Amino acid sequence: MISNLIKQVLAFAVIWFGLMYLICLFLPFHYFNAEYPMWKSKMEVMESKNNFSNFIIGDSRVIAGIDPDDLGSNYYNLALGGGTPMEGYYSLKRMLNANKKIDTIIVSYGPLHFEQSEMFWDRQVKYNFYSLDEIDDIFNSLNTENETFWEYEGASNFKESEKGSLIRKAYKTYFKFPTELRTELSKSFLLRGYTNYTVYNEIKNRRGCFDFGRAAHSNALNVEAQRTAFRPKKVLISSLERLFKLAQKNKVAVMYVSLPMNRTSYNALDAEYRNGVEQMDDYLKQNHPYVKFINPVLMSYEDSYFGDASHLNKKGREKFTFELKKWVSKKLFHSDNSLTRLEFEE
Repeated sequence: MISNLIKQVLAFAVIWFGLMYLICLFLPFHYFNAEYPMWKSKMEVMESKNNFSNFIIGDSRVIAGIDPDDLGSNYYNLALGGGTPMEGYYSLKRMLNANKKIDTIIVSYGPLHFEQSEMFWDRQVKYNFYSLDEIDDIFNSLNTENETFWEYEGASNFKESEKGSLIRKAYKTYFKFPTELRTELSKSFLLRGYTNYTVYNEIKNRRGCFDFGRAAHSNALNVEAQRTAFRPKKVLISSLERLFKLAQKNKVAVMYVSLPMNRTSYNALDAEYRNGVEQMDDYLKQNHPYVKFINPVLMSYEDSYFGDASHLNKKGREKFTFELKKWVSKKLFHSDNSLTRLEFEE
């Protein structure tokens, strides 16, 4: 009697696990949040044949703040919410491996995304942005000092003996083990499909642009304004340098631009934090003179141009994209670059 009960329980557990595993494999639009369709759509652009030759790479501030429609028909905004220079490097590498013709990349990351990749496990890994080979490359080649780059607080480095368990976690997540997706499954009730497909279609139609904050004004403090010291991770800075060098090797023009902060956050920046960001900027400019750094690494707009603490609203995006278009036309000089053939309106 007890033996039969155990067999029935085990059989039920196997069937239940199998069902959940199939759900995890084939229904990601139904359990992930709205960031998933954004990442998914951009991963498809990186890997598919298309007519875009100029790409915008960065984080969510770039998604909200740069409209490719206003820059030209051959632009696409590949910025990723929660993205860091690490994703930027692998994005460019993936496109070059797909034999895409790339004239120019416009790159931008907020200071906080040099301090941590806070969404590494919950987006980058769970969304299968990285291949298994890339995961191995990150942990064994790129992150040479075993930095816990996904955290700002806590231990700055993990022990070499912990590397194996971290890679196994990444592999289990890559293969969609239900145990690694418990939070998404329990919170979604598999009811996010309609919303996610709506977001997917919108971001495809807008060539990677999307509104996060939609308020007409925001004087809330962003993350940087709440920190006292700028503590960048070496692996994230070296990822940006890898991106620069890979572009140079493949004759891709690179421009680096900084998105503005709202005036309240800018004025609240700690002097030590501000100095740290500017020192990193100086280092990058000295070591990569072939990159066109467009504007000051720290700049601001009035609070009325922001939809939330970190993201430009529609009015702010129009203002920044208009200014970027003028900067781009002045800085690019390669005669064989498609951007020089565009007409820019003052």
